[in-house]
Amino acid sequence: MPREKLFTLQEVAEKLRVSKHTVQAWISPSSPNHRPEFAILARHAGRKTVFLETDIEAWLNQRRGAVYSDSFSERSAYWREKFIAGRGLLKGYVKAPEIDRAEKAAGFSGGLLAFDAEPILSWLSDGAVAPEILAMAGRAEGLVLAVPLAFWLLRRAMRTPSRYQAVNDFLLGQNIFELAPMNEEVLRRALELPQTAGELSLQSYCCCLVAGASVFMTGNKTLLKLPGLSVSSF
Repeated sequence: MPREKLFTLQEVAEKLRVSKHTVQAWISPSSPNHRPEFAILARHAGRKTVFLETDIEAWLNQRRGAVYSDSFSERSAYWREKFIAGRGLLKGYVKAPEIDRAEKAAGFSGGLLAFDAEPILSWLSDGAVAPEILAMAGRAEGLVLAVPLAFWLLRRAMRTPSRYQAVNDFLLGQNIFELAPMNEEVLRRALELPQTAGELSLQSYCCCLVAGASVFMTGNKTLLKLPGLSVSSF
C-alpha cells in the first residue's frame, strides 16, 4: 500500500498560495488568526509540522464548493467567510443604493436570513448599511437568495464585464447561498400581496419564505408596512 504524501509548512503555503507565516498563524491557538478547522489537519513528525496531502485537498474542496448544485439546501461550511469576502465586489463599478431607513426595526435573532435587491446590492458595493448587514449575517444560520433576484443581479453585473465572473462566483459558484426557486406555491403567495411592492421584491420574498427563510431583509416600504410578514429592515 503506497504511503500518503506529506506536505511541509512551506509546501502547504505554496499549495494554498499564502505565506508560511499565515499557515503558522492558522494552526497556532494563541494567534488572533487561528483557524481550528484547519489546525486539526496539522500533524507532528518530531519537531516538524506536516500535513497529509489528502487532508489539504479535502479542505480546499470544501472551501471551493461545487460550481452549482441542484440541491437548493446545500451550502458551503465556509459560507459566512465567503460572504464577508464578497463585500465591495462592485464598489466603484455600481453606485450603492441610497437606503431610506425603514420604520420597522431589525428583529432578526437567528435562522435563515434572506435578501431583497437593495441590501445585497449595498453589500456588493460596500454601501452605508454594509455594517448592519454584516451584523445580521453574523447571527444567521445560513443565507437565502431567490433565483429571480440572482438572475437580476447577474444581468446588472454583465454591464461591468471585468467584474462579472467574480459576482457570478459569489452568487452561484461558492455555495454561500441557498438558492430559493420559483414554484407554484411561490406564485400563489405573490399574487396575494399588493403589486405596489414591485414584482422583484414580491417574487424574492415569496421564494425565500417558501424555501424556509426566517426573515427577509428589505427596504421595501410596502412589505415593511404589511402586518404579519416575516420582514426586517436593516
